Amino acid sequence: MIRKGNLNDAAAMAGIFNHYVATSTVIFSNRQLSEADMRLRLEPVAGRFPFYVDEDENGEVTGYCYAHSWHPDEVYGRTWEVTIYLQHDITGRGIGSALLESVVAESRRMGAHVLMSFITEGNEPCERMHRRVGFRLEGLFREVGYKFGRYLNDAVYYLKLND
Repeated sequence: MIRKGNLNDAAAMAGIFNHYVATSTVIFSNRQLSEADMRLRLEPVAGRFPFYVDEDENGEVTGYCYAHSWHPDEVYGRTWEVTIYLQHDITGRGIGSALLESVVAESRRMGAHVLMSFITEGNEPCERMHRRVGFRLEGLFREVGYKFGRYLNDAVYYLKLND
């Protein structure tokens, strides 16, 4: 079930995030987040940007997606970045697409002009999901991340929402 997210989801979201920090190149970070760290990330988002979570039948958060400022300068104010992660064992069920579609629709309604998403090149399921929702590959930042002993590329996906 998809619902609007809130700051009380921070602990579950940190758990999802931390799994990928420890096991994957999906996240360009080696730093795990505490619940308090995740709350700090969410404070500028909650109530200001689209923010959704998915819950399973037990009420546990299994995924999240939100938009946030891409750049602090106000000239970029209508260009937002998307962050999306799912619990590692529920991918491939359409939950990510449903979360992303919810954020895209709400971003459009709220007047965002462009959404961007940065995806580790080669994360084909995530890249495919973004393309399905209408994003297109706009560019590639080569060797900008270094994790697990290798350099990684960041693929930039772009979706223009409003004219």
